[in-house]
Amino acid sequence: MRKVLRYLIRITLICLLLFFYVNYNGIQYTLGLLTNSIRDPYFDSSGYEPARNCFGEEECSSGELRVLCYNILCRICEPEQPWEERLPYLRRLIAYYDPDLFGSQELGGWKDIEELLADTEEYETVTFTFGPWTYADSALFFKKERFELLDSGQFWLNPKHNLPFGFGWLRLSMPRYACWACLRDKSNGFTFLFMNSHFDNNSLNKDTTAPIMYDNFAKHGERLPIVFTGDFNTDLRAERYEKLLSGTEGVKVFTNAADLAPALEMQLYTAGERNTERESFTAYDQAIEHILVAGPGEVSVGEWIMDYNSYGDPQQDASDHPALFATLRFDLRKTETHDDED
Repeated sequence: MRKVLRYLIRITLICLLLFFYVNYNGIQYTLGLLTNSIRDPYFDSSGYEPARNCFGEEECSSGELRVLCYNILCRICEPEQPWEERLPYLRRLIAYYDPDLFGSQELGGWKDIEELLADTEEYETVTFTFGPWTYADSALFFKKERFELLDSGQFWLNPKHNLPFGFGWLRLSMPRYACWACLRDKSNGFTFLFMNSHFDNNSLNKDTTAPIMYDNFAKHGERLPIVFTGDFNTDLRAERYEKLLSGTEGVKVFTNAADLAPALEMQLYTAGERNTERESFTAYDQAIEHILVAGPGEVSVGEWIMDYNSYGDPQQDASDHPALFATLRFDLRKTETHDDED
């Protein structure tokens, strides 16, 4: 009887230890320590000043920035539309818009990235890596001939922002993060912060995430221009949308590029071919993908296009999300003889 009791006590203790180990992110801490992937999630903008941007030159402008945001639908998410079938049309869209900056969502590992960018060697990737692997749910890409990478990191959307795969505010939900990169234009020294994220689709997680993102990144807009792409799973009607732009105190820092655009357009397809004329986009209040901007100086937006990338006859969607494309320009300082033509 005593042997049985000791056995039961041991089993109980093991179960309790296992419960605490799993429940308090023990697996995540172990993985992070073994792969050296518990890193500083915060960007430090204290060394950047608007007056010194562009190396302090009299004129400071980004020139045209072609920005693409696209949730490409993970390779195993839709068995009836295999990744291999959709992939050529995902590549075709990237080639068509030829973005300088590209924020993607739902890529998986290095294989996904290599296959998506197989037609080009123009881009450098910033994503979360752990050992030889990557979890590229919020990867970002930039043209390496135009920009140099000064700093980068991942801000995890859970209570411990440096802990990879940590539990969110709702346990057992998908691990999410924001990816950020401080970039400098090699031609003129224009320096800015490029961010990309994929908010969870659970209300508790995204309601909590929106003001936290503002609190940790809006402050950098005092010193640097910011481009923030993302599938925010948040439309304009949600209360969290205003908290993302203005925080809980209502101090607006981020602006939706759509609010600065001369027209909101959508690109449709017929029998898999791009229509020659775009249509007006009338569902803006329902959009959950956004390109946000912030920072000193003036921001202007040229094109703003929601692209419903599809292929075949009958039509099939290359992703369950449209791609969002915009052309941006930041002017921190202008000379009197400034020419608006690039």
